Amino acid sequence: MITNLFRASPEIYLNNLDGKGGSYANGARWNPAGYPIVYLASSASTALLEMANYIPHPELVPDNYRLGRYEIPTNLIDTYDKSKLPKNWDEYPHPQSTQQIGKAWLDNGSNVALRLPSSAVPGGYDDIVIFNPCHPKAGELKFIEALPLAYSSRMFSGLSKD
Repeated sequence: MITNLFRASPEIYLNNLDGKGGSYANGARWNPAGYPIVYLASSASTALLEMANYIPHPELVPDNYRLGRYEIPTNLIDTYDKSKLPKNWDEYPHPQSTQQIGKAWLDNGSNVALRLPSSAVPGGYDDIVIFNPCHPKAGELKFIEALPLAYSSRMFSGLSKD
């Protein structure tokens, strides 16, 4: 079985899966700095919602951004047991405890990807997937297509760009 995954980024980076972007340099919710990882989402809508954490208004999304669609064999994705998450897993700024979860999984090397809850969705009711570009089977994640990034113009009609 194949799973679709999604990521919003500048188009030139959609096919770059080396994990040495911003989260490598600065660390992020599920990885400390210096650990290569690629953040993907289990749905297109979650990928767009995750991106909205960094861009304050949809009209400010740079023209070069696209929604990337990827495919990976489902058996190459582990799922983290949500009952083991620390109580503050979804806080911002992220706690160091969540970075340790990702670090332990990366160090273990058990699989290519790990499904975790998205902190952008209340209660973690949708998922993101972190991808380990150093795993021997990392090449199984395939970039399929770049789609235009488009939010509904009605969605943010009452917002000012200021």
